[in-house]
Amino acid sequence: MLALLRKPRKQGYVAMVPQEDGCALVQLERDRDTDRLAYHAFIPGSGDGLASQLAEALRQHRLGALSCTTLMDIDQYQLLLVDAPQVPPAELRAAIRWRLRELIDFHVDDALVDVFDAPASSARGVQDHLYTVVARNNLVQARVDLLQRAGARLEVIDIPELALRNIVDRLPENPAGVAMLYFGAHRGLITLVRDSTLYLARPLDIGYQDLEQASADPRPLWDTLALELQRSMDYYDRHFQQAQIGHVLLAPLPVPVPGMVEALHESLGLAVRAVSLDEVVEMPAPLEPAEAARCFLAVGAALRRETKSL
Repeated sequence: MLALLRKPRKQGYVAMVPQEDGCALVQLERDRDTDRLAYHAFIPGSGDGLASQLAEALRQHRLGALSCTTLMDIDQYQLLLVDAPQVPPAELRAAIRWRLRELIDFHVDDALVDVFDAPASSARGVQDHLYTVVARNNLVQARVDLLQRAGARLEVIDIPELALRNIVDRLPENPAGVAMLYFGAHRGLITLVRDSTLYLARPLDIGYQDLEQASADPRPLWDTLALELQRSMDYYDRHFQQAQIGHVLLAPLPVPVPGMVEALHESLGLAVRAVSLDEVVEMPAPLEPAEAARCFLAVGAALRRETKSL
């Protein structure tokens, strides 16, 4: 009977995504098929100071017992599309590691490797492929150590490409195919998703700071983005032979970049729009642009429902 007097244990999923100057922390609560943003914050700091600040946030908001997901930084891993080895499942990882020796610039014994299925190609004579995530063990361990010092119940280490896939899954353009543009401070990502399946991902050496600094003459940078998007979609068309991507979506930016949506639409001839987080999860109140940009990948990470960890 005493159990009936206890407060119910807080349910949901936590994502903690370190960035250059701190860590985004979000909690999502799920009610049937609806995800609600129950808590969000950006905790500034680095090293042990950041771990202490995160520990205090987890304690104060009673989030330490919830399953936690994190993401590797864009420049801390490689996502490679490799031929699927014709070996028994038990030998798959060993075969993949053997192939990686010529594809990475460090010893494969120092690598953490995981794989997930790539969509099959409809092109004749094209071999099945696997997406392979490769990261240095020491970088992964540093991420684990930080969040364990904070007291997080870390269960999954994921990558931004799959966090963006999780977000596209909640958007109305998902069935028709989406090219999602995401910008960190110094680097960005193009991800091509259709029907909640990640088809292609490419890193960009362009971040929102570059977009902001080019505000006086942004057209060359916009032309570069349009070219990279078109190259990605051309490869998608040739390799996967699916219906053409119909939409370009922009993740929230912490700085205004007026004219970019219109410029990309003019160059590509596709529908282009910015995404708002309230399309993805229920929110008690709209977020300021800087808050939405800080939390965007963390929300995508918290939307993950698979239990397997990269």
